[in-house]
Amino acid sequence: MRMEKSGEKATLNRKIISMTVPTVLSNVSVPLLGLCDTAVAGHMGDERYLAGMAIGSVMMSTIYWLFNFLRAGTSGLTATYFGAADREGMGRSLGNSLALAVAIGCILMAVHHPVLDLLQRLMVATSEVSDLSGRYFSICILGALPMMTMTALTGWFIGMQSTATAMAVNIGMSILNVAATLILVYCAGLGYDGIAMGTVASQWLIMIPALLLACRICRKNGISYESCKRIIMDRAGWRKMLSVNSNLFFRSACLIALTLMLYSYSARLGDVEVSSNAVINQMFLFFSYFMDGFAFTGEALIGRYSGADDIRMLHLSVTGLLRWTAVITAMFVVVYSLALSSVTGLLSDSAAVSECVRECRIWVSLLPAAGAGAFIFDGFYIGMTRTRPMLVSTLCGVLLFALLLHLLSHSQWILWMSFTSYLALRSLILAAMFPYKILKQKIS
Repeated sequence: MRMEKSGEKATLNRKIISMTVPTVLSNVSVPLLGLCDTAVAGHMGDERYLAGMAIGSVMMSTIYWLFNFLRAGTSGLTATYFGAADREGMGRSLGNSLALAVAIGCILMAVHHPVLDLLQRLMVATSEVSDLSGRYFSICILGALPMMTMTALTGWFIGMQSTATAMAVNIGMSILNVAATLILVYCAGLGYDGIAMGTVASQWLIMIPALLLACRICRKNGISYESCKRIIMDRAGWRKMLSVNSNLFFRSACLIALTLMLYSYSARLGDVEVSSNAVINQMFLFFSYFMDGFAFTGEALIGRYSGADDIRMLHLSVTGLLRWTAVITAMFVVVYSLALSSVTGLLSDSAAVSECVRECRIWVSLLPAAGAGAFIFDGFYIGMTRTRPMLVSTLCGVLLFALLLHLLSHSQWILWMSFTSYLALRSLILAAMFPYKILKQKIS
């Protein structure tokens, strides 16, 4: 019996790594490839082009982030159907998510003018930079439909246990973005507008092979085209999807509010503090790339074994992912504690920035430990399609963050103490609300 359990754990560990590595590679490589737009704008001879593109990118990211539920909600539901071997459910999940994605994409393109006006009021910029960011946004929004479609397909690929397909599509889009941008800016002579056009072109072009890959997975799993079309009659499926996605939508809104508060607070501290905050944020983002990989794997595996009602594998998946989370978190805590100066030196050669980062050493070191639970339990809850705890934990964390910033003195140290507290509260609430009774059931 012990040999059998040991073999199951080894097999599961290999599955976890094989599903996590593609996501981590995608997370790490896509931003690196996206540096092309920044480099092109930065060499146009006027810093306003770079500033305009940067603000335009933030506005686009804010819009797309708000609708990220298309990925998360789709992955959990699809994984549940996959575990239950419900081919019709897998097909309906694909059809429903694509229909919702197309509807959202069309609406965003239709109402982008008032959306742009609202976002520009939130962004403090000179009239020249505001005009450039508006041009960038107005072109990039034409890719809303394929971007929403790609978001839904990514979630479906993860739910179908194919994180490698999601990675290939995401990296493929980034490579196309680089090629299209260089061609349109330098060969076609479209200048600044060519940067945004290259992004839109890559989004539309990658949608075709992504849909073909979805069709291939459907054929491989015996999913009929008819089940994908039954979206109008699937009232139960729509109710469940909207229930899951509504919590994720408002959770995204809370995260956007947190980000705006963080940047607004940071901007009032001074140039050196703003630069050091950017360095610390990059350290946290790098950790998040790894943890998102395990969280996405959690979505797929927990959803699969919940749908299959396989208590043994559900138990092993949860404990296995928690062990991997502990290992990765410990590695980052050690590196950020013992080699903070070296890591900072890779991101900035400013002595003032390095000193500013060192003043927040304790919070930089604790960020991975505080946030690990929030990442991995998010994956568990999405897999079980129980998204209400995610909304509750995020809302409580954001309220704590805002309260601490309001009550305490104005400093960078307080900013990162508050952010670490926000992450820790999210982790604690998610861990406390997790249905451990599932894992305590007798495993035969």
